[in-house]
Amino acid sequence: MKKLFLSLIFILSAFSVFSQSDVKQIVVPKKIYVGDTAQLHYTFRSGVDFFPDEEFLSEKKLIPEKFPFSLDNEDFTILNAVLLRNGDLYTVDITFIPWKPGVLKFPSFDLYSLVFGNASIAFEIDLDAIEVSSVLQNDDVSLRPFVSPLLFPGTIYFVYGGFILLLILLVMAVQFAVRWREFSDKIKARRAVKRYARSSRRALRQLKKLEKNSSKINDVAFCTAIQKIFREYLTVRFGINFFALSTNQFVVAFHKATGGVMEGFIIDNLEAIVEIFMRMDYVRFARNSIDSKKLPENAHAARLQEGERAEKIETSRAIIRLFERGK
Repeated sequence: MKKLFLSLIFILSAFSVFSQSDVKQIVVPKKIYVGDTAQLHYTFRSGVDFFPDEEFLSEKKLIPEKFPFSLDNEDFTILNAVLLRNGDLYTVDITFIPWKPGVLKFPSFDLYSLVFGNASIAFEIDLDAIEVSSVLQNDDVSLRPFVSPLLFPGTIYFVYGGFILLLILLVMAVQFAVRWREFSDKIKARRAVKRYARSSRRALRQLKKLEKNSSKINDVAFCTAIQKIFREYLTVRFGINFFALSTNQFVVAFHKATGGVMEGFIIDNLEAIVEIFMRMDYVRFARNSIDSKKLPENAHAARLQEGERAEKIETSRAIIRLFERGK
């Protein structure tokens, strides 16, 4: 009798696990570009209780290590992933940044494992593909194929008239195609300029906030914040994922982004950025190393010197403003 009761419980549990309904996936914003921060909301109903004995808890952070894929790769970076509850309605909320245009498909994952750290019950989540756009890609504008004129028996004038009309329409179509391409390129260029402007304003606001709270954080946190601000700004500005690059890869990335042709102000800014990142890396990772104990102390100590924070923030502002002015 006891075995029968346990089997019944197991069958009911399994049924509740797989009886998902009312599944709905929403991506915000609807139009996503490379480098944008977007949110994916995957909502469903289920009999599985992902919040056992947690009556007043409505949100859980998913365990990053339990994802069956890297959260930071060439295709995307997942910034945050949580599970929200509203009664028996659950929402998987993923904040991410796409790095490539085209179709983005997240690999499927076991939600039960991400919530509880084990896979005693399989609860597979298979997200729909997402379209990622690029403001730099060109539209394909092509002409319709040539249509032969209709022949009218009994007169040649209709044939000549048809050819002339077709020629006029062809010329008009070519002019329209050229003007449309020019118009489309201008629209895309304006969108790109607006995105660059938003990105620079955001970076400058973050620097101002960091400057205000500088006295409340240690050197490692300060250096990490400076690097994060620059990586976000450069990723949008040049369309390359700077979060996946180490400091010594920046020069190659800049050459790739500019097609190997870098103006003087870009070279100057690149040198300044690399210098900042090398200093920040040293403070973050050289603590208690042999180099950090060399003399003189102000040249080798793995900590920021007096006034260095303010100097690094001001230099960062100047670099961003030079990029936006273009000289």
